[in-house]
Amino acid sequence: MGRGRQRIENPPWRQKPGSGGDGSFSALGLEEGPVFYPTEEEFRDPLQFIAQIREQSEPYGICRIVPPESWKPPFAIESESFIFPTKHQSIHQLQERTAACDRDTFKLEYSRYLEREGRQLEAWPVLDGEALDLCKLYNAVKRHGGYNNVRDEKKWAEVFRMVRDDSLQAPVATDSVLACLREVYESHLHGYEVHQANVSAGKLLRMSKSRGMDKTKHVGRKRQGEEEQQEEMQGGKRRKSGEGVEVVAVESAGVTAAGMEEQRVDQICEQCHSGAYEKSMLLCDRCNRGWHLYCLSPPLSAIPHGNWYCLECLASENDSFGFAQGKEYSYESFQRFADRFRRKWFASRSSPPSNSDVEADFWRIVERGTDPVEVLYGSDIDTGLYGSGFPRASDRVPHGFKAEVWEEYVKDPWNLNNFPKLEDSMLRMVQDDIPGVIVPWLYMGMMFSSFCWHYEDHCFYSINYLHRGAPKTWYSVPGSAATEFEQVMQKSFPDLFEAQPDLLFQLVTMLNPTVLRDSNVPVCTTTQEAGHFVITFPRSYHGGFNHGFNCAEAVNFAPADWLPMGGFAVERYRLYHKRAVISHDELLCVVAKNKISAEAKPYVRNELVAIIKKERAHREQLWANGVVRSARMPPRACENHISTEEDPMCIICRYYLHLSAVVCSCRPSKAVCLQHARQLCECPAEQQMLLYRHSLAELDDLLVEKESAVDIKVGDLAAQSEPTKRSVLGRVLRQTDLAEKWLEKVQRVSHASPTIEFLESVLRDAEQFLWGGHEMDEVRKVERKLAAARRWADEVAECAVSVNDGRVPKVTFRVLERLVGTEPVPCIESNLAFVKMLYEDAKRMREKITGFVLTEPCLQVWDYASMMVVGV
Repeated sequence: MGRGRQRIENPPWRQKPGSGGDGSFSALGLEEGPVFYPTEEEFRDPLQFIAQIREQSEPYGICRIVPPESWKPPFAIESESFIFPTKHQSIHQLQERTAACDRDTFKLEYSRYLEREGRQLEAWPVLDGEALDLCKLYNAVKRHGGYNNVRDEKKWAEVFRMVRDDSLQAPVATDSVLACLREVYESHLHGYEVHQANVSAGKLLRMSKSRGMDKTKHVGRKRQGEEEQQEEMQGGKRRKSGEGVEVVAVESAGVTAAGMEEQRVDQICEQCHSGAYEKSMLLCDRCNRGWHLYCLSPPLSAIPHGNWYCLECLASENDSFGFAQGKEYSYESFQRFADRFRRKWFASRSSPPSNSDVEADFWRIVERGTDPVEVLYGSDIDTGLYGSGFPRASDRVPHGFKAEVWEEYVKDPWNLNNFPKLEDSMLRMVQDDIPGVIVPWLYMGMMFSSFCWHYEDHCFYSINYLHRGAPKTWYSVPGSAATEFEQVMQKSFPDLFEAQPDLLFQLVTMLNPTVLRDSNVPVCTTTQEAGHFVITFPRSYHGGFNHGFNCAEAVNFAPADWLPMGGFAVERYRLYHKRAVISHDELLCVVAKNKISAEAKPYVRNELVAIIKKERAHREQLWANGVVRSARMPPRACENHISTEEDPMCIICRYYLHLSAVVCSCRPSKAVCLQHARQLCECPAEQQMLLYRHSLAELDDLLVEKESAVDIKVGDLAAQSEPTKRSVLGRVLRQTDLAEKWLEKVQRVSHASPTIEFLESVLRDAEQFLWGGHEMDEVRKVERKLAAARRWADEVAECAVSVNDGRVPKVTFRVLERLVGTEPVPCIESNLAFVKMLYEDAKRMREKITGFVLTEPCLQVWDYASMMVVGV
């Protein structure tokens, strides 16, 4: 084939667009992703080959690579001894399931709605002799577009399937049952649906005259003026006492200041554990716990209308959907189980099922066209603990393999154990063995076991190799259409996203790709056979399922072109308050210090420019807000490797604080990122402190090292931004002007030794300049001299105290000689005269002892001691 191009002749599974891997048509008729057949020469360098095919493959989000026929790695799993854990997957619930709504919360909110309407529910309705779960019914109708849509499109049968338990004893959805279901919804929930829609749209809530809600304000949610009126219209955010009794304050009632203070202190944010910024605290109307608006995931910009419930109260832990832990299997026992399941499933068919047959059955199950189906999947098996399918140096060579062949594949670059650390991989400096990212994961599949829609952690690339067994069908949406994909998912599963805003992080939801295609979202498919690789590209959503028993292995990797998506990923994590896989800032700094290829330099440079620009803007804004104190972070144990163990995280958004952080003396063990500096506490800005690892000048210098291949002057970054200004007592002060005044102040006393008090004052004032760019180089130069003088003074004082107190170890003669010999004297230190006296005494004693040694060579040890005692 030509370099980086698809083979012209079509293999059997490429005969027609949308065909399955066995020559059959895809059941969904989707476009097939690109397939590549590298020559042995092209196959030598994985990252170079992937870079060559990237332009053709990235618009699909996925591609398949068929290695040369000569490439046949040994299968390193020992089937007799390999034992692994499994997970249960309820395939029929991957799409058609209601949200894990907490029924008690639903009943509370529904009862409040009925109370406002002047109604009450004597007993929950019954359908066909069984109690009907109104919570499930409400969410099922919401899933299918609301009452009007369900009525017009006659989707009551679909609603019924979601409402009823997945038991074989569930009643049949006859016309009379569906009519009854519709009647129940119209009688009990249609008005509630309209009410909730009005609340979501910000319309006024109808207040119950009997409760006099229009005259009530809630303690802890008090507002002034228009804010107070708005809260009353919204119904307020109820605050409850420890006994569970709702505490309300009527306008005519008096509330003591002590009571208000006790109430205020009681409101602690569950995320940042702070009681500051009480007016930004949102209290759950059921459990009474509070969160700052900016601490929610994702954050809210304003207090929502109506009652508000936290995610823990909205989502029931008992009903939350996930993949429960299954029992352990050996390789052989799982294969027997999987083969038996497949034979039983297709027992009634006269001919062997094609790939398209399996695909059609899979989606029929997912869309609830069959009875409940549950399978097992050995997913995310850590090869560091259980063993890899590829040869490793630490593994013994199995019987029947030649040692030289084994060793060849141990070092092979396509061995997934080596892939993340390949030359020019951005992950090669990562020190931690992160499962799935640095250390591959193994996947033991059976028919219908699936991997739900997701993109990779940190928007990494991924590579999957199917060692052996049945095919694996993949679906993919390119990263360029990720936003459109998310919009379709949210529209398709409104109830699930309401209960779990981070649903797409959970890997538990499937949606038929034809829905995406019909919504103009580009989607393609590929069928992976044993011995094939599948590559997914950054931020490409992908999912799929297995056709039968198989064994696959996967890991992430990150060539330089991934870097922009890595920056996007950390901001996405920050929005949802999730911990990133690694510190993106640290990765860039470490990579920039090391040798990289000419092809990688532009990507590293561009991302460095982005983070330096952002860091400069945040630091300057912090200074403009009055935070003038600063200090360097302690150095890392290993500057040339990436590790997440040493970096703290922002207590609000969980962003790794590698480059900078803000702390305050009121909460010494807590730190926030610069974006959340104002939310750390309510202390004056002068009390807070900026911690930084590198000055902006040092970050600029990192960028200069990568400039040989591009034409840009890093100093221009500072010039592009407006001069940093701060308003003090109505006067606008520029940082550069203050720096010049600071230098003038120091210069005025340079002809004489300054006092300790002066040193402390100017060093404290210098903190606000040290983190800056090269425009502050002169300040840093002078500050280093002043800091050296301060250290000298401290050492002189410590020496005097040590001698007076008789501390051990003693002060050495070399230390005294160095302190006294410093010229000119750096500053005025009252203990210097005493230290000089000590030095002169020590000097005379050394001369005496030297003289005795020359004249009395047989002098004993105790004679020296006696001389020192008498001071000779």
